[in-house]
Amino acid sequence: MKFVKRVMAFVGWVSGLSRNPPVVSMRPQGGRKSMDRRITAFGLSRPTVILFAAWASLAQAAPITLKDDAGHTLTLKAPAQRVISLAPSLTEMLYEAGGGDKLVGAVEYSDFPPPALKVPRIGSNQKLDLERIATLKPDLVLVWFHGNAQREIERLRALNIPMFYLEPHSIADIPDVLERIGQLTGSERVAGAAATRFKARHATLQKENAGRAPVRVFYQIAQKPLLTINDQQIISDVIRLCGGVNVFGKESALVPQLSTESVVAANPDVILTARMGGHGDGPVRAMDEASLAAWLKFGSLTAVKNKQLWLIPGDTISRHGPRILDGAQSVCAALDEARRMK
Repeated sequence: MKFVKRVMAFVGWVSGLSRNPPVVSMRPQGGRKSMDRRITAFGLSRPTVILFAAWASLAQAAPITLKDDAGHTLTLKAPAQRVISLAPSLTEMLYEAGGGDKLVGAVEYSDFPPPALKVPRIGSNQKLDLERIATLKPDLVLVWFHGNAQREIERLRALNIPMFYLEPHSIADIPDVLERIGQLTGSERVAGAAATRFKARHATLQKENAGRAPVRVFYQIAQKPLLTINDQQIISDVIRLCGGVNVFGKESALVPQLSTESVVAANPDVILTARMGGHGDGPVRAMDEASLAAWLKFGSLTAVKNKQLWLIPGDTISRHGPRILDGAQSVCAALDEARRMK
């Protein structure tokens, strides 16, 4: 075992001298004598080093084959070096997984983390600039499975750029997304550490909110038309984490369209909606929020009667990436307040 560690330490040192690992140069700075002295220092023979260096190069050059969330299998000959992201949440995922330096293009609103603001824009999730995308010469496009317009994706497919579809449906799916992005971009170590941190924080929130009294929640996605989410959408998983019950969770559509009467009949304890662009630290009571004002005339609604209309920072709850646990803390705080009013 000590012998293998010495070999791998040496190979790692040599690779670090090259700007293009894993190609192992046997003539780094200093010439052959310098290399021979280094080999001796590691307690190795020159033939052994050459053999293991070749093995390491072959191992690192193995193709990457992964299945995406659309059920497609993608094979890359080597880690992607030029990546385009078609959703702000995927941009955040890429940076968290250690591949942010590979991002060459992103859609509008990809504004976190701050370095993403410097990346060229390639349109929106509904309208892509295909000419700009082709000019950027990406070797991988990260696609938001149900968030990008399918007509645009079909047009993009004609460019024959490898595409990988991602869409976590639960909080527990996010670590796997991070790890797969890490594999695709050659940043497995960073991605694995990020996934571990996320799992630990998720477990802490689960423990903190276990056994809380249930709170009936209506989550308003949009006012006109009136839209919500069912239990298969990740925001519902956030609500469950906080001990909430989505009053429209059993609807068949992922994003059901509702009537005002159906919400009044459901009589939720709390009404939540996202504050678009919100980077705030917590929920804001929203009795004067224009998008929720229509509910104020229904004084018999429990949520209205108890003043439980809340805005959740949109960039944390609506982007299905690492910061969704920040959104979860905001939702849990709002639901705790609703419990105190019951």
